[in-house]
Amino acid sequence: MKKRSFLTFFLAIAIAMATVAQTSTTPEVPKNYKPQPKELLPMPDSMTENEIFPVLGNFDVTDKKGTTSHVTITRDGENKGIVWVSGLPQGKFKALIKDAPATYKIPAQKTLANDEDAMATTEADDAAATKTKSKVVSGRAIQEGTLIFDKDANTLYVNIGNKYNEEQPAAVFPEMTVTEEAAATNETEATDDTTKKPKKTTTKKPVIKGVTYTGTKTDAPAAAVEAAPAQN
Repeated sequence: MKKRSFLTFFLAIAIAMATVAQTSTTPEVPKNYKPQPKELLPMPDSMTENEIFPVLGNFDVTDKKGTTSHVTITRDGENKGIVWVSGLPQGKFKALIKDAPATYKIPAQKTLANDEDAMATTEADDAAATKTKSKVVSGRAIQEGTLIFDKDANTLYVNIGNKYNEEQPAAVFPEMTVTEEAAATNETEATDDTTKKPKKTTTKKPVIKGVTYTGTKTDAPAAAVEAAPAQN
């Protein structure tokens, strides 16, 4: 009798567990049901050279006297951190990237002939070409400087003569620092009147040496990569 009661109890538990299992499983999927495929986002396009190196391209720049120069900036064929600047009166020179995307240090160096001058050399006679070639190799010496391209403002800033400022590269360009100072002033004035405002401190303006050029980008960068010219 006890054995029959035990079997009945065990059978009741088994039936209950089966019922719970059936109610907890996923409902049966109809045979003709076809789920919709998941929508995949399109693959992002690879970054263009202009996005990685926005400084590359053509620019029209002027100095403080109003003299206009057409400048072309190309990437070095061997070192992506170097660009070549051609078109300024000083000649063609290289600049080294210091802070991405477009802050460069111009090291002291001997310049080369601008690309247009080098092309004119090939059209001259042999004697004149040989004489000009020596100038291309030796070039003229320039001092250290700074090159910055502000992508948002589409403006190129070049200074030749001031030592590169590691902490504040843009300090040599008052046009750039004025905007930053104005924003900082507006933020200070927007604080609560009950808060004690800090005393205004006058910072010593840097002495701008050499020559400064500013201008705008006129087109997209050239696709060709600049080969590193040989220098003696």
